[in-house]
Amino acid sequence: MFKVRMFSRLVILVLSAMGATSAVAAESPKPSGKVSIETKSIAAGIGVLPLDDRFAERADPSLKPSHLRGKTSFVYPSGTVRVPERSSPYTKNLHHTIAAEVEIPQGGADGVLVCCGGIGGGFTVFMKDGKLYWEHNYYNEVRYRVSSTETIPPGRKVLSAEVKVDKEGKFETGGTVTLRLGKKAIGEGRFEKQIGGFFTANESFDIGCDTVSPVSDLYETPFPFTGKIIKVMVDVSEATFEQLAEQHEVRARIAMATQ
Repeated sequence: MFKVRMFSRLVILVLSAMGATSAVAAESPKPSGKVSIETKSIAAGIGVLPLDDRFAERADPSLKPSHLRGKTSFVYPSGTVRVPERSSPYTKNLHHTIAAEVEIPQGGADGVLVCCGGIGGGFTVFMKDGKLYWEHNYYNEVRYRVSSTETIPPGRKVLSAEVKVDKEGKFETGGTVTLRLGKKAIGEGRFEKQIGGFFTANESFDIGCDTVSPVSDLYETPFPFTGKIIKVMVDVSEATFEQLAEQHEVRARIAMATQ
């Protein structure tokens, strides 16, 4: 009965908005438990049908069209901020690499390169006191942090964090992190667990700063990057770091050749 009543009202509202003057639009039908053939015909003709009478399923993003589904490589320019977490690359419980092509000025640089989440949980890749950091904030209870063993020199560099989980697809699986300057490993560490689902409801994915609340307790928001970010890349494919580095070099040579 509820569906019939809502259906009838919806049709009348649509017809009224279109300026319809038919009897169907002029007279609000009393719920009878059935939808008339005339009402169904009109509804079908103006694109109202089929109705979606699902409830909980309508909140499930996996059942909706997605611009992320099927993609494994993402590139973001500097200044990309406040991207909803559900519209950002899904990096939980799987191998992934986060890389930033940057220009470090003389005297070094500090600030966030890329982050997702906030004080309640998330990940962040940032620089502080000239060193590169990766951190996973597990519900503000445990903070897994890896830092580089050396400072990042001035110039145009590619900084990356390669995350290898113990078992892909396992909820809250642990893993290892390798920080790199170009192809050189400059830091390694381990995390015993991670947030297996979404980090927060209102935080976001940001490039070049950390909006709202800070993921790491080593800085305060927005902690903008003081160097220059060329681009940030997130890869969730099965490619190894060496394969990704080779692909980057090929693209760089093509770009130089076509300038």
